[in-house]
Amino acid sequence: MTLGCGKKDTQPDQAGRVSGTVRSMSGVPINDVHILVDHSIFFNSNLSTKSDSQGRYSLSLPKTGGWYAFAIHRAAFNDKIYQCYLHPEDPAGFGSEGAVKNFTWKISGQKAQPLTGYYGGTITADHFPGVYLDTEKIQFTLVPQGNLIDGSTGQKLIRNASDGIQLLDVPMGRYRISAKYQNKDLKLRRWNSDDQFVKELVFDFEPHIDAQCNNCFKIEYNQ
Repeated sequence: MTLGCGKKDTQPDQAGRVSGTVRSMSGVPINDVHILVDHSIFFNSNLSTKSDSQGRYSLSLPKTGGWYAFAIHRAAFNDKIYQCYLHPEDPAGFGSEGAVKNFTWKISGQKAQPLTGYYGGTITADHFPGVYLDTEKIQFTLVPQGNLIDGSTGQKLIRNASDGIQLLDVPMGRYRISAKYQNKDLKLRRWNSDDQFVKELVFDFEPHIDAQCNNCFKIEYNQ
């Protein structure tokens, strides 16, 4: 793995330390965020701390090695706890010379390397047995029910699953979801349940579905 260790990330008083701030998109400091400084080569070799009440953190670094910094926020929302990776201002790796690494809580968008995926949640749609549709033509409408996970105001979303299965990078919150196929309403229910099918379903994302996904929700549709 090639590391970017340019001195532009290092302040004169920063040698041998990694530090920075953690903030929301509106600039509000976030405390108690888990900061993980992970070795770029050796597995399970890392340093960690948490941000303080002003969103600041600082860690001393060993004299050798290359590192990546990550920030993980455990966010409480509607009686569930979600693990959210935060966005680094500069995702480049660094060495023992130290670095300044600031993070922002983004609830949508592509994750910065070396992470993969999106900051938003994933909705997976499955069909009721015997119902086979041209799934890429199913149109889903999502209407926020209150503020999103970070306290911001959500927007109505109209999405098609580009792969016919998943709606990717949905800002996490509570939504009312409905679906249409060829201008006709579909019926929905929670995946792998015996719930009644309904035209509109209110849901929260699940922090984890065993052997399936994180920060996600799975639905089943029927005609």
